[in-house]
Amino acid sequence: MGWAVLTGLLLTGMTAATPPSAIPVRGGNALTLPAHRHIVRVSRSEGSVLLAAVQQGGLDGQGLRMFRSDNGGNTWKLEGVIHDGSPYDRADLIVVGQDVALVYAVETPDSTGISGSTSRDVYFQWWRYSASKGRWSAQSPVRVFDSTSSSTAYYRAELARDSKGRLWVQAFFREKDASNTLSIAVSSDGGSTFREQSALARDIPKRGGGRLVSLGSRMMVLWSSHDGHDRTHYRIRDDSASLSTWSSTRTAFSDGIYHGAALSAVADGKGGLHLVYKDNSERLAYRRFDGSAFGSAVRVLEDGDWATQPALTRVGSALYLFYNQPRSDGAGYRLWVRALSSSGKPGAGRELASVSGFAGYPAAPEVLPSGVPLVCFFGIEPSSGSSVRLSFFSTSASSLKSQTVAAKQAEASAGERPGDEAGDARSVAATGGSGGPSSFDPPPDVGSVGSALTGASQQAMAAGCGGASAMLAVGVTLLLMEAGRRRRVGALRF
Repeated sequence: MGWAVLTGLLLTGMTAATPPSAIPVRGGNALTLPAHRHIVRVSRSEGSVLLAAVQQGGLDGQGLRMFRSDNGGNTWKLEGVIHDGSPYDRADLIVVGQDVALVYAVETPDSTGISGSTSRDVYFQWWRYSASKGRWSAQSPVRVFDSTSSSTAYYRAELARDSKGRLWVQAFFREKDASNTLSIAVSSDGGSTFREQSALARDIPKRGGGRLVSLGSRMMVLWSSHDGHDRTHYRIRDDSASLSTWSSTRTAFSDGIYHGAALSAVADGKGGLHLVYKDNSERLAYRRFDGSAFGSAVRVLEDGDWATQPALTRVGSALYLFYNQPRSDGAGYRLWVRALSSSGKPGAGRELASVSGFAGYPAAPEVLPSGVPLVCFFGIEPSSGSSVRLSFFSTSASSLKSQTVAAKQAEASAGERPGDEAGDARSVAATGGSGGPSSFDPPPDVGSVGSALTGASQQAMAAGCGGASAMLAVGVTLLLMEAGRRRRVGALRF
């Protein structure tokens, strides 16, 4: 039996449709904030491209950079530098035609906190596409918010574009007295200049977080904070109204959002919003904004964990959720993608990998067209034997449907009552790591090998290559990945 065939057999059962490729980073929290759009898909006549803004954390002097994949995530290459000057800046991306617009600002671990600095500003930048060159090039950044004191700082910036083509930038501002302000600015000239508007919220006691999002003909700002007891609030505006006109502050729901930013939100295409968030009990929940109000919470993951994070993707009207779940042995995390029903109930799921050590902070495109793979990055910090990296996963929506059938058959053979539907949340709902396996539960550790693809030989294997060196790397990696215990690294808490 040849090496390539044997390698393929070792990877059999790994649920990613494409073996994970990797981008090296300094820490497993490289994809904070969860609320940000770190990865986008741009359609071209030559074929679609995935673009990802990744903070490499000062690894080999590398900071915030743009990476691209022309083959659905099989391989990634550097497209250009966004900002190498800080290991803490994070970016939020949107697609405009074939161009990409982004904003970047500081984000620090929870243990570090937000301190003041005159360098903690917010910048907007265009990445323009050249068809003749087949690549994106960065234009000069434009400063949106300027911290003019060593006691102040702007942080957690986000970007949205309204139906009039105006660009809106939201950021939180650390005041000199350490309180926090929700700042907003708008550009009516394509990002050449920005005009700051009246603050949308003041006296936020702890570091704020949330989401700025266009709902079609309206703009919404949703926010909470690190307070742990704060409610979740929002304000909304019509695109046809004067720039200064926003609704009064409204309560979205009484439970807060963990650290304000442990959320993933996507417009539903009908004037509403789908939201998956981690509440202050550290459990994942779904709510829908129907254009007038937020509905009741639907529990997505019953047991809480400080590191669990969501990444939501909409395909037409269908919803898919990527998330990380603690392993029942306490030694690492399982990585999942799961369908959500129109009411937010968890449906068919697929385990992508099981990783020893830390694995979290997923990032997925906000919206994908029908018929393309579901894709997501996870930050991976193995317990031993492998470098920290972002691992990329790809799977098909149809694979989830097929697994619903498999789950249905398994339940029927176990004596399930006639009439129960395969998509019912009772039969396929996710559970937390300490709650035991779900009723639909793939074999354990099916992705341990794939989630460790980091070295040159492993990356060659991920691209479809065989060979003795790749085979040896797989064997060594498998042993090392299962040797450690789970690390709860406090510095990763954002």
